Amino acid sequence: MQETLTKKAERFIREQKLIAEGERVLAGLSGGADSVCLVAVLCELSGILSFEVGAFHLNHGIRGSEADEDEAFSRALCEGFGIPFFAVREDVPQYAKEHRTGLEEAGRELRYRAAGRLASEKGYDKIALAHQQNDVAETFLFHLFRGSSVPGLASIPAKRGNIIRPLLLCGREEIEAYLAEKGLSYRTDATNQETEYTRNKIRHCILSYAKGHINEGAVRHTAEAAAELSLLKDYLFSEAKELCAQAAETPGEFRLPVAVLEKKHRVLQEEVIHMLLVRAAGSARDITRAHVLAVRGLCFSQSGKQVSLPHGLTAGRSFAELFIKKAEPGGMDAPEKEYLVEVPGEYSVGAAGETMVFCCFPYKKNTEIPKNEYTKWFDYGKIKGALRLRTRREGDRIGMKQGSKSVKALFTEKKIAREERRRLLLLADDEQVLWVPGLRSCDNYRIDETTKTVLEVRMNGGKENEG
Repeated sequence: MQETLTKKAERFIREQKLIAEGERVLAGLSGGADSVCLVAVLCELSGILSFEVGAFHLNHGIRGSEADEDEAFSRALCEGFGIPFFAVREDVPQYAKEHRTGLEEAGRELRYRAAGRLASEKGYDKIALAHQQNDVAETFLFHLFRGSSVPGLASIPAKRGNIIRPLLLCGREEIEAYLAEKGLSYRTDATNQETEYTRNKIRHCILSYAKGHINEGAVRHTAEAAAELSLLKDYLFSEAKELCAQAAETPGEFRLPVAVLEKKHRVLQEEVIHMLLVRAAGSARDITRAHVLAVRGLCFSQSGKQVSLPHGLTAGRSFAELFIKKAEPGGMDAPEKEYLVEVPGEYSVGAAGETMVFCCFPYKKNTEIPKNEYTKWFDYGKIKGALRLRTRREGDRIGMKQGSKSVKALFTEKKIAREERRRLLLLADDEQVLWVPGLRSCDNYRIDETTKTVLEVRMNGGKENEG
């Protein structure tokens, strides 16, 4: 007999020890199918497992009256279940603008912040979120495509601190079938059907195709692979933690004898390096497997070799030690920076959180080309060799309609301060500079009648300068 969704969630809660008897659980309720299912299941299980349930809703202010309708729907649902309801209003678009981040990321940050504050104020022990099996698969692929190492591929954990996810074993189709059986309605966010966001592309274009044309169980199998990697991650974490304890830590710097890593398995070496990078940066964001591999390569290089990393980090080899340190704000001793660009990809390029996003698509003739200084189109077929984001080198030139101009002369002409010149990242291939963001792009790579593929480069966080 097939296990019901409620029984599956109960088993998962018991196995993972997500909720203890007598605890109070605050569930995130957006009004969408997943969160409605979460609240309904928790209400069903509250009597069986002896815990209390409440719900919170973040009104994000993105969709105007629809957002207010989502809040009203969520409030009415909780009244029907007879559980406490708490609503928080935040201006997500304004927060995203102020912090130079995307709407998705801004919404996530504010949602977690509001949940944590409410749980503390109202005396809730756990915060339950409605992530389910499809979310695990989507996150796995999202991190895979971005170049994450094992910790990132482990996807979404069942619990982290006081945050729990009781529906991780349940798929989207199971959830919708459960809601239909219970006669529960839910709100539909139209933006979830759009493919502007990366996660929606993975959901609607990649996983949907895989399920329909490769294997019907593609979502489940991907989520199961993520779960296996999560177990591997836990083991690696415990082993790496012991090795990291041998690193000498001073303000802004870690130093680890290369001998500590040399005789260990490569997988363990990479986990130790990833752990130290995250500690030094204060965040795992933008740290990819490519960065981990670059630092690992220092173990086999000569003393004095350095690499530049996101978050203002520098790693290097100093005799028998590997060091990772954070640059002093405004420091003048920053080494030359260089990142090998993969397309598609996204790279941190500024201290204020600016990112540069790369993607490719077929060119359709007569398509209007962006005219602002922070989104550029280049003819991908004209690029020579590898693309790199790097600081200026002596002799760098940028092509113009007639001849070329040195980047040094461009900086002088635009009155770019010397300190800024040392930090500014340029986009270049193996022959010349394609773009100095905010200043000039190379005429040699412009779109023309022979263009077949467009390379779009967009800088997020830059000030729009039309013209």
